[in-house]
Amino acid sequence: MIDTQRPVTGEEFFNRSETLERLLSIGRNYALIGLRKSGKTSILYEFEKQLKKPETLPVHIYLLFSETERSFLTKYTAAVLHSFLEQNPGTGSATIEPRENLNDLIVKTIEHLPALASDLIAMLNELDKKPDTVIANRILDLPYLLSKHTGNTLIIILDEFQVVQNFNIDIIDLLRQKIQTQRDVYYVVAGSAIGMMQGILGSSVSPLFGHFEILSVGSFDYNWSRCFVTTHINRSRLVIGEKLLNFLIATSGGFPYYLAVLVDRMIEYCHTSSLKQVNQKAIIHSFDREVFDINGKIFVYFTDSLENTFQRRNIGFHIEILKAVASGSTKQSQIARYTTKIPQELSRPLRFLEQAGLVTRNGVEYFITDPMLRTWLLAAYPLQMELSFIKDGKRLDAFDRKIEEMISTYRGELGKGSESRVRELFRDFGGLELHHTKLPKFTQVEQRVINSNEFDIVARYGEHYWIAEVKSGNITVADVNRFVEKLKKIEYTIDSTLIIALAGIDTKALRIAEENNILVWNRNDVNFLMKLCGKFPILV
Repeated sequence: MIDTQRPVTGEEFFNRSETLERLLSIGRNYALIGLRKSGKTSILYEFEKQLKKPETLPVHIYLLFSETERSFLTKYTAAVLHSFLEQNPGTGSATIEPRENLNDLIVKTIEHLPALASDLIAMLNELDKKPDTVIANRILDLPYLLSKHTGNTLIIILDEFQVVQNFNIDIIDLLRQKIQTQRDVYYVVAGSAIGMMQGILGSSVSPLFGHFEILSVGSFDYNWSRCFVTTHINRSRLVIGEKLLNFLIATSGGFPYYLAVLVDRMIEYCHTSSLKQVNQKAIIHSFDREVFDINGKIFVYFTDSLENTFQRRNIGFHIEILKAVASGSTKQSQIARYTTKIPQELSRPLRFLEQAGLVTRNGVEYFITDPMLRTWLLAAYPLQMELSFIKDGKRLDAFDRKIEEMISTYRGELGKGSESRVRELFRDFGGLELHHTKLPKFTQVEQRVINSNEFDIVARYGEHYWIAEVKSGNITVADVNRFVEKLKKIEYTIDSTLIIALAGIDTKALRIAEENNILVWNRNDVNFLMKLCGKFPILV
């Protein structure tokens, strides 16, 4: 069984080696930014596990959405003292929660470090008062005090750091002061509200601008997703076919949590049914139990996280906006028609949804960032929460049909060649932006033979043409030179020439392409547009 309830470490820790290496190079402040369930907390736990320097003390503090100034400062104090006592033999053990155990932590710390008695007693007394900037400033001094008296380097890990923006106390500016004035105390912060975290750390007007090295944490790429799934499937002495494996990766978006939850349920189904191979029924069963069932891990995760995200906001209105975007209403005017609101009413909630990382804006259009959330909004949530006139059994049947349709559509996509799929993409991506360039809306996209030379894509808008070559294998110098020679034989004006390198391109070949003003898109570029257009990615 896969433990999906807590962060993974050790042998279960997949990928992320580059991020981990950066964190382990102590001496800087780091920030991990990525969507929920992308594996940030697992990285932090593995970082703590591999941090084998006795003089370095990590302190991990997970911030809840419901955190208040008082609960944060209390949790901060207890976590720092608990970590110190755990690392120093002979001090005994203590637990962070509940609140009253803080007294014991302070007493044990004073026994070990009598020089801190007055500071710690003052902190304990102040935590009973209404929190203010002076009290918060004293509490945030605690790591430095311990470092100064012990010679240890402290690393303060603040998970879901964006929560501090909800406080009346300016924790962000206080943290800036500590970073600038204190030695041997470093900070690692992590956050899932991407827009908020980028504003806190990346905006030139933010107090913390320039103080953190930002590390992005995304979903697994195709190869690591495949490795993750097949490792767990093979351990259970099962096999899975290529099409179902790829469907699972595509619909999960490669997010490790979704993969773990669905694979665990598939394995259970196969063992109960005495199957040796994962079949379509096993896939559908896993979606039934985890995505559709109101007690399923993914269903509960989405409902809980949305409720936490929309605290003190109109949750129903925000979900209606998300449903509109999921269903294809991507422009503000379209979302307004779907929600029966005027466009001006949507500006603030759309900006909030973007900051929370739930939607991504491209040009003037909005898209659901997480593909599994999009599936849930389209297929599961409406059936469970809204269409109450459908009987329970019929609801499940309706959901199963939707998943079957998705699998059937995916099989159909796999039956097409990459060139054909990219041509379809060219017909749909008009108005989107890639690398800060707005893409045209083509009126004609086709494969064409010009002067005895075959071109994979000839796309026209007005009197302008894009000519593109699509390659599934690695592109070499010879491939680029051949394309250049073919282009010379075209008599009409070409607006842009493009090579789509789905498997990569040699460095020298890329240089020759640039010298000839040929754009190069890789598979990530194509799949970025595929995702925005609601299409399955090209995985291999």
